[in-house]
Amino acid sequence: MKKLLLIGAGHAHLHIMKKFQEEQLDIEVTIVSPSDYQYYSGMFSGYMEGVYSEEEMRVHLPSLADRAGVTFVNGAALSIDAKGKVVLTEKGDVLSYDILSVDIGSYTAGINVPGARNHALRIKPNYRIEEVAKKMWEAENPVIVGGGAAGIEIALSLTARRRKEGKKAVTLISHSKLLQASPMKAQSKIEQIARNKEMHLYLEEAVSNVTTNHVVTSSGNNISYDQLLWLTGPKAPDLFRASKLPIDQAGYLLVEDTLQVKEYPAIFAVGDCATLRDYPDLPKAGVVAVKQSEVLWENLKAFLQQKDGVRFQPKKAYLSILSTGEEEGLLLYGKHILHHHLSWKLKNKIDRRFMEKYKTTDA
Repeated sequence: MKKLLLIGAGHAHLHIMKKFQEEQLDIEVTIVSPSDYQYYSGMFSGYMEGVYSEEEMRVHLPSLADRAGVTFVNGAALSIDAKGKVVLTEKGDVLSYDILSVDIGSYTAGINVPGARNHALRIKPNYRIEEVAKKMWEAENPVIVGGGAAGIEIALSLTARRRKEGKKAVTLISHSKLLQASPMKAQSKIEQIARNKEMHLYLEEAVSNVTTNHVVTSSGNNISYDQLLWLTGPKAPDLFRASKLPIDQAGYLLVEDTLQVKEYPAIFAVGDCATLRDYPDLPKAGVVAVKQSEVLWENLKAFLQQKDGVRFQPKKAYLSILSTGEEEGLLLYGKHILHHHLSWKLKNKIDRRFMEKYKTTDA
């Protein structure tokens, strides 16, 4: 019997396990993940604000795997031998495969700033969210570094929680304008929202040094903190470079529009950990992994049956909704921008619907 090995339990691999509940294939399936729980990043802001509980934003992987007839292995991939078709985990397990799929997300960029690695909290890998949230909730003077979607969304949600508790707002530091990759209108809107919520903003200031209780910026500002959260965008996992697999300049695994590595067609990859050769500028966002899920399922089956697969064709624009706290959301879709409580309601509905598909009786 052929062996399918799934590394990581990101959005697409949750979908694959769900499909195995519905459709039986003549294949032995194993999934490897470093935590028994997979946390849904779309709900992190709501969790930080106190809207969602831990149970509502996480999936119990051993239970989901058991229902799908999949073997769950607690561990993290250390290296991939593409020619020998084996994966080594950090615990020393050697796992063989006929087909391999990787969905491990990305890591945190910019952590090499002096002092950051030692003093800053990080959410990635995402099973850290509970301990990070607890520390940020209890902080007297929380600071967040990162003006992208994750940084601003978490900062606004945490600020909303703190306002209810009578505490001062969060300080946010960004080397650029907020939401730099978005249209100017969206950048201006999110900055206006942050200032209206009385957040402390340091924009277009890079962090040059981090001490035990201060962040030093490029302009010489010395910003005090007691908890520091680093949310500075995605960084490629070291796994692919270490395994000598084809990568782009940033170190992400390079795949074709069939989601396969050209040189090793038995290897598939989806989501933030991979770059599509024909669409190198595709954003590292969960919505892309969700859209790739069905293509991955069809192509895993096609490869097993020695048939031609289907091709992933990205949309020109993807819907994005950022929670801005207090049950309000900023909806971005192409040139369309809407800040309203209805935006948040839509996001809440989408997120809860996504999670409901993968919930089991085990929390």
